[in-house]
Amino acid sequence: MALVQFCPKCWAANVIDATTCEQCNESFAQNEPVFFDQKLLWALQHPIPETRELAAILLGQRRERQAIPFLMSRFSEETDIGVLCAICKALGELGNCQAVDALTKRLAQPRGLVVALTIVEVLAALARKGCWEALEVLKSPPVVTKRVEQEIKNALEKLRSLYY
Repeated sequence: MALVQFCPKCWAANVIDATTCEQCNESFAQNEPVFFDQKLLWALQHPIPETRELAAILLGQRRERQAIPFLMSRFSEETDIGVLCAICKALGELGNCQAVDALTKRLAQPRGLVVALTIVEVLAALARKGCWEALEVLKSPPVVTKRVEQEIKNALEKLRSLYY
């Protein structure tokens, strides 16, 4: 198997020593340095789900606040469960209440129990950090499955010890 490099613009696979992308003609020559965080943001669009997942995890761990709009955009478009969970956790680690609306919309979708449980976990973490919008969603969640409803009740019990 030959080594390949992915085009940062269209993610097409190219031979490792190519100077331009065979698909979109993007130049691989770097006129200015590309910082690691920018590469992670690009990787959120990568065709390989594991790469997108790792990028989301790293952006969350690095507390990269500029990533919030990119993560929220990917969260609404993503279909891979592992990537969805990673994005959800990254949004939680960034601790931004802006994410509550996107999390709530995804929680209301009937498929993806693992994703729904991760969302409940993240909403509870945001509520612990003082995000009242997340607490309100947990108090009055959208229609969810019985399993998710039980997890919400468990999260609220833990939060009651903090706030009441």
